Amino acid sequence: MILFATRDGTGRPMIGRGSGVRVDRQSGHLHFLASGSQWPDAVGEALAGRPIAMTYVRAADYKACQIKGRILAAGPADEAHRARGEAYVAEQLARMLALGVTRMQLSSTLSDQELVCLTIEPQAIFEQTPGPGAGRRLIPEAAA
Repeated sequence: MILFATRDGTGRPMIGRGSGVRVDRQSGHLHFLASGSQWPDAVGEALAGRPIAMTYVRAADYKACQIKGRILAAGPADEAHRARGEAYVAEQLARMLALGVTRMQLSSTLSDQELVCLTIEPQAIFEQTPGPGAGRRLIPEAAA
Protein backbone atom coordinates (compact mmCIF):
# COMPACT_ATOMS: atom_id res chain seq x y z
CA MET A 1 0.00 0.00 0.00
CA ILE A 2 1.18 3.51 -0.74
CA LEU A 3 -0.15 6.59 1.02
CA PHE A 4 0.94 10.13 0.23
CA ALA A 5 0.46 13.59 1.63
CA THR A 6 0.79 17.00 0.06
CA ARG A 7 -0.36 20.32 1.48
CA ASP A 8 -2.07 23.38 0.17
CA GLY A 9 -0.68 26.92 0.22
CA THR A 10 -1.88 27.41 3.82
CA GLY A 11 -0.23 24.19 5.01
CA ARG A 12 -3.47 22.18 5.24
CA PRO A 13 -2.67 18.50 4.56
CA MET A 14 -4.16 16.60 1.62
CA ILE A 15 -3.90 12.81 1.58
CA GLY A 16 -4.39 10.02 -0.94
CA ARG A 17 -3.21 6.59 -2.01
CA GLY A 18 -0.58 5.99 -4.63
CA SER A 19 -1.11 3.84 -7.70
CA GLY A 20 2.48 2.73 -8.22
CA VAL A 21 6.02 4.01 -8.25
CA ARG A 22 9.22 3.50 -10.22
CA VAL A 23 12.72 4.38 -9.11
CA ASP A 24 14.99 5.95 -11.72
CA ARG A 25 18.25 4.25 -10.80
CA GLN A 26 20.38 6.86 -12.60
CA SER A 27 18.94 9.98 -10.97
CA GLY A 28 17.49 8.46 -7.79
CA HIS A 29 14.20 10.19 -8.54
CA LEU A 30 10.86 8.51 -7.96
CA HIS A 31 8.15 8.47 -10.62
CA PHE A 32 5.11 8.31 -8.36
CA LEU A 33 1.62 7.60 -9.71
CA ALA A 34 -1.67 8.76 -8.22
CA SER A 35 -5.22 9.01 -9.50
CA GLY A 36 -6.28 12.59 -10.16
CA SER A 37 -9.95 11.59 -10.13
CA GLN A 38 -9.71 9.54 -6.93
CA TRP A 39 -7.57 12.04 -4.97
CA PRO A 40 -8.18 15.43 -6.63
CA ASP A 41 -7.18 17.58 -3.65
CA ALA A 42 -3.92 15.76 -2.88
CA VAL A 43 -2.95 15.52 -6.55
CA GLY A 44 -4.03 19.11 -7.22
CA GLU A 45 -1.63 20.38 -4.55
CA ALA A 46 1.26 18.25 -5.85
CA LEU A 47 3.05 21.14 -7.48
CA ALA A 48 6.70 21.45 -8.49
CA GLY A 49 8.81 22.71 -5.61
CA ARG A 50 6.42 21.56 -2.90
CA PRO A 51 7.15 18.88 -0.32
CA ILE A 52 5.55 15.43 -0.36
CA ALA A 53 5.58 12.52 2.05
CA MET A 54 4.95 8.95 0.86
CA THR A 55 4.46 5.98 3.18
CA TYR A 56 4.97 2.50 1.80
CA VAL A 57 3.31 -0.28 3.81
CA ARG A 58 3.46 -4.05 3.38
CA ALA A 59 -0.14 -4.99 4.20
CA ALA A 60 0.63 -8.51 5.41
CA ASP A 61 2.67 -7.29 8.43
CA TYR A 62 2.52 -3.45 8.37
CA LYS A 63 6.26 -3.12 7.81
CA ALA A 64 6.52 0.44 6.59
CA CYS A 65 8.84 3.25 5.62
CA GLN A 66 8.22 6.88 4.80
CA ILE A 67 10.04 8.88 2.16
CA LYS A 68 9.96 12.65 2.34
CA GLY A 69 10.94 14.60 -0.69
CA ARG A 70 10.38 17.48 -3.06
CA ILE A 71 8.21 17.40 -6.15
CA LEU A 72 10.24 18.25 -9.24
CA ALA A 73 7.46 17.89 -11.85
CA ALA A 74 3.85 16.80 -12.20
CA GLY A 75 1.85 15.89 -15.28
CA PRO A 76 -0.37 13.29 -16.91
CA ALA A 77 1.06 9.77 -16.87
CA ASP A 78 2.37 8.54 -20.20
CA GLU A 79 1.48 5.14 -21.65
CA ALA A 80 4.28 3.29 -19.83
CA HIS A 81 3.36 4.85 -16.50
CA ARG A 82 -0.34 4.07 -17.04
CA ALA A 83 0.56 0.42 -17.70
CA ARG A 84 2.63 0.38 -14.50
CA GLY A 85 -0.28 1.90 -12.56
CA GLU A 86 -2.76 -0.61 -13.93
CA ALA A 87 -0.44 -3.50 -13.01
CA TYR A 88 0.12 -2.07 -9.51
CA VAL A 89 -3.61 -1.72 -8.83
CA ALA A 90 -4.30 -5.27 -10.09
CA GLU A 91 -1.49 -6.66 -7.93
CA GLN A 92 -2.65 -4.79 -4.83
CA LEU A 93 -6.25 -5.91 -5.34
CA ALA A 94 -5.07 -9.54 -5.51
CA ARG A 95 -2.90 -9.17 -2.40
CA MET A 96 -5.63 -7.48 -0.37
CA LEU A 97 -8.32 -9.95 -1.47
CA ALA A 98 -6.02 -12.76 -0.29
CA LEU A 99 -5.86 -11.04 3.12
CA GLY A 100 -9.67 -10.99 3.34
CA VAL A 101 -10.35 -7.39 2.30
CA THR A 102 -13.33 -7.19 -0.06
CA ARG A 103 -13.31 -5.56 -3.50
CA MET A 104 -16.05 -3.20 -2.24
CA GLN A 105 -13.79 -2.03 0.59
CA LEU A 106 -10.98 -1.41 -1.87
CA SER A 107 -13.06 0.41 -4.47
CA SER A 108 -12.70 3.73 -2.66
CA THR A 109 -8.93 3.51 -2.21
CA LEU A 110 -7.30 2.00 -5.30
CA SER A 111 -7.64 3.50 -8.76
CA ASP A 112 -5.74 3.57 -12.02
CA GLN A 113 -7.99 6.22 -13.56
CA GLU A 114 -6.65 9.64 -14.67
CA LEU A 115 -3.15 8.84 -13.45
CA VAL A 116 -0.76 11.68 -12.78
CA CYS A 117 2.98 11.11 -12.61
CA LEU A 118 4.94 13.06 -10.01
CA THR A 119 8.71 13.18 -10.33
CA ILE A 120 10.07 13.33 -6.80
CA GLU A 121 13.53 13.94 -5.40
CA PRO A 122 13.76 11.89 -2.17
CA GLN A 123 15.36 13.76 0.71
CA ALA A 124 14.96 11.50 3.76
CA ILE A 125 13.72 7.99 4.56
CA PHE A 126 12.26 6.93 7.90
CA GLU A 127 11.18 3.63 9.42
CA GLN A 128 7.44 3.75 10.11
CA THR A 129 6.72 0.19 11.21
CA PRO A 130 4.83 0.37 14.51
CA GLY A 131 7.12 -0.24 17.48
CA PRO A 132 10.20 1.23 19.14
CA GLY A 133 12.00 2.03 15.85
CA ALA A 134 9.14 4.03 14.33
CA GLY A 135 10.29 7.44 13.17
CA ARG A 136 13.98 6.50 13.03
CA ARG A 137 15.80 8.03 10.08
CA LEU A 138 17.08 5.32 7.76
CA ILE A 139 18.87 7.46 5.19
CA PRO A 140 20.49 10.77 6.12
CA GLU A 141 19.01 13.95 4.71
CA ALA A 142 20.36 14.78 1.27
CA ALA A 143 23.08 17.39 1.16
CA ALA A 144 21.74 20.73 -0.01
